[in-house]
Amino acid sequence: MTSAAEPGASYTLRIAEPGDTLVVGLGNPILGDDGVGWRVINELDELEHADASLQQACVGGVSLMELLAGYRRAIIVDAIIDLEDEPGNVWCKPLSAVETRVASHLDSTHDAPLPAAIEAGRAMGADLPTEIKVVGVVIERGDVFGEELSDAVAAAVPVAAAEVVRALQEQRVVSPQGEPVNA
Repeated sequence: MTSAAEPGASYTLRIAEPGDTLVVGLGNPILGDDGVGWRVINELDELEHADASLQQACVGGVSLMELLAGYRRAIIVDAIIDLEDEPGNVWCKPLSAVETRVASHLDSTHDAPLPAAIEAGRAMGADLPTEIKVVGVVIERGDVFGEELSDAVAAAVPVAAAEVVRALQEQRVVSPQGEPVNA
């Protein structure tokens, strides 16, 4: 197994197989800490991950929405730039609670933000997840060329993987419109 901080570890691309739940790690593996989503997928591949489909991607907006089609649940792992939070901190929130301006791949100046893409996809009849969570890993910068993660972000990889596993273990019943149902 390669360490999350080792150069080249980010190049073990995973493409998802069809299934119930998709975990997608976003980022660019040659932009330092921005590649943290890919490293979390590598870590999950070594762990028990409840038969979730794993994928790595360098997309956002409409292209990311298209990746989610056909899945009931999705967990997105992404680098987050939040000047009020410390690099290496990890959190897990529903997509609806995430400010897309801080997530490097959930928003785009050249594409639609993911929530808008999801809304448009649903309006066109796309079969999209009723539950989408985001596991965010706070980074300082995502524009520095290199394959290595900073020490703080490398240390966050197993923490983020554990958050994904915890989210996978949660079973929520939701209506076809995506609303929680008390069972």
